[in-house]
Amino acid sequence: MVGENVRRLRLASGISQAKLAERMGVDRSYISGLEKGERNPTVVTVWHLSKALGVAIRDFFEEKSKRGR
Repeated sequence: MVGENVRRLRLASGISQAKLAERMGVDRSYISGLEKGERNPTVVTVWHLSKALGVAIRDFFEEKSKRGR
């Protein structure tokens, strides 16, 4: 769920994986791994993601069925 939301929010922000990685100070492959669900982000990583994308932390934990409401 978190990885899907990272991708959704990144695309909604109109930035590439490389740009998000640059903003966070990580490698692009790390962002790719997050989006694919191959990596489990720490709370600190989610905080950095929220700052880099300008969204609330809760947005990363939103289920698909609740987004359209």
